[in-house]
Amino acid sequence: PAKLVDCRSDDVERSELFIVEGDSALGTARLARSSDFQALLPIRGKILNVQKASVSDMLRNAECTAIIQVLGAGSGRSFDLEAARYGKIVLMTDADVDGAHIRTLLLTLFYRYMKPLVEAGRVFAAVPPLHRIEVIGAGRRKN
Repeated sequence: PAKLVDCRSDDVERSELFIVEGDSALGTARLARSSDFQALLPIRGKILNVQKASVSDMLRNAECTAIIQVLGAGSGRSFDLEAARYGKIVLMTDADVDGAHIRTLLLTLFYRYMKPLVEAGRVFAAVPPLHRIEVIGAGRRKN
């Protein structure tokens, strides 16, 4: 897919794919990543709820097909864990209700159509920070 920012490494054990929520997060993630082994794939908004959708609907969904294509291991019964291009898949969503929903939808996609990745412990959910503390004066804190 055109939006994939790939890594330079071909070493599956070392390479990581970060699926990020939106183009704005892509910019920040691009600055913070190690391009040697960390790839980025932005997704737009909420993906299809594959728990309720048919296989044909899932395959017509641009975000779902982009994820399947980038991983390079197929989906469903034809999924081949050995063919996966990345050793770790990290889901990076916002620290809000929509981000939690998107993370759940992504996990459902992986569980239903790429279950061996989940069973092998290769799918991770990043935990976004919720708060920041700034010191604004001698002994004072601002939350």
